[in-house]
Amino acid sequence: MDRTVVVSGGGTGMGRAIARSFALDGDRVVILGRRREVLAETAAQLNAEAGSELVTFQPADLSQPEQVEPCRSSSATSTSS
Repeated sequence: MDRTVVVSGGGTGMGRAIARSFALDGDRVVILGRRREVLAETAAQLNAEAGSELVTFQPADLSQPEQVEPCRSSSATSTSS
């Protein structure tokens, strides 16, 4: 598939499971969350499972408006590849 999916809370739990499902279906996935280390580890694991570099991450606390715009810009960049 040729789509990019953004998953908030994608580093753990349900968000990780949702990101995994999309990545295994061949979608590009941007996972968002507050903890960079957790996101990096999750992205690496999901990319290994998918056999491709489909998952990227952007650390952000979405309750902070100043952190939302960089996420939007990063996701838009991911869709233009």
